Amino acid sequence: MSRDNRIEEFIQKSLDAGIPVPSFVGLLTARGWTEKQAYSALADHYQCQTGIEVPPRPNSGASARDAFFYLLIFSTLSVWTLSLGCLTFSLIDRWLADPLFRSYGETFSTHTVTMSLAAVIVAFPLYLLVSRVVLREAAADPDKLESGIRKWLTYMALVIAASVFMGDLITALAYLLRGELTSRFLARSFVVLVLSSGVFWYYFGGLRKMETAACRFSRDRFMAVASAVVVAIMIVLGFMQLGAPSAQRKLVADGQRVQQLYMLSNAMRNYWLAHASQLPSSVSEVPGSYLDPITNETFEYVPAQGSQYQLCAVFAARSPLEENNQPPRGDPNEWIHPAGRHCFLLDASALPQQPSYNYYTY
Repeated sequence: MSRDNRIEEFIQKSLDAGIPVPSFVGLLTARGWTEKQAYSALADHYQCQTGIEVPPRPNSGASARDAFFYLLIFSTLSVWTLSLGCLTFSLIDRWLADPLFRSYGETFSTHTVTMSLAAVIVAFPLYLLVSRVVLREAAADPDKLESGIRKWLTYMALVIAASVFMGDLITALAYLLRGELTSRFLARSFVVLVLSSGVFWYYFGGLRKMETAACRFSRDRFMAVASAVVVAIMIVLGFMQLGAPSAQRKLVADGQRVQQLYMLSNAMRNYWLAHASQLPSSVSEVPGSYLDPITNETFEYVPAQGSQYQLCAVFAARSPLEENNQPPRGDPNEWIHPAGRHCFLLDASALPQQPSYNYYTY
C-alpha cells in the first residue's frame, strides 16, 4: 500500500471513529509530520470526498510585496547602522585623538559626520516605519513569519552584518598592532560589538519557530525603543561636535579663504622669480583673480623687507588646530588663524606650505 493510500485510510478511519481534527493533527505531528502537512492531507481527503477542489487563498502579488518590504527594511537597516558606526568612529577619533596617527587622515572630519548624520536621520525613521508595517501584517497573518522570502533575506542580512563585524574588527585590530592607543581600539571594538550583536540578537532570534507572540512583541518593542534611544543620543552628540549649519558655512568659507591665500602666495612666488627677485607693489600686478569667497574683495597685501610680505584676511572663526591647541605640522607658518582679521607673514623666495585637507574638514 502506497503512502498516499495509507494516509487516506488513516484519515477516513480516524474520522469514522469520531477522533477530533485537533487530535488527528496532533497524532500526525507526533510522528514527524508538520502541522501544515497534516492539514494539507486532510484537505486532500475532503477534496476527494466532495469532488470539489479546496479553493486556494488569494495572494496575488503577495510575494513581490513582501520582497519589496523586506528589501527596504534591510537596505535601510544597513544604511543607518553603518552610518551610526561611522559617526561613532569619528567622535572616538575626536575624543581619543592620537597625534601619531594624524598622518593617516584621522582627524575629525565634518564631511564624514554630516554624511553620517544625514544618513541616520533619513534611514532610521524609514526603517522603523516599514518595520511597523511588516509587523502589523505579521500580527494579522502569522504565516507571513514563515515566508521563504523573509528567511532568505534575513539570512543574507546576517551574513552582511557578520562580514561588516569582521571587517571593522580586523581594521581596529590592525591599528592597534601598529601602535594605536588601546583606548581607541577598545572603544571601536565596543561599538562594532554592540551594533552587530543587536542585529544578530533581533533578527536571528526572530527566525525561531517556537517563539510566542508575546515574546515576539516584547522583543520588537525593546529593539525599537533601545535603537531609538541610541540613535537619538548619537545625533545629539554629533550636532554638539558639529555645530549648527551656519557654523559649518563659516568653516567652509574660512577654508576657501585659506585656499585663495595659498594660491595667491604661489602667484607671488612666481612673480618674484619672474621679476628678478622683486615683489609687486599691489595684488593687481599678480596674474589671476584671488578674492574673498563672501565679500568678493581683494585680500590685503602688505610688502615687507626683502622677499617677505603679508597677506591678510578676515576669518569667521578660529582654525581647528588653534581651537584644539594642537601644534602645527611642518612649517611654523602653516595656515593657522584666529577669528577676525589675521595676517600671514610669508616669504616669496620659499615654497609656500600647502594647506592640509583635513585641516579644513576638522
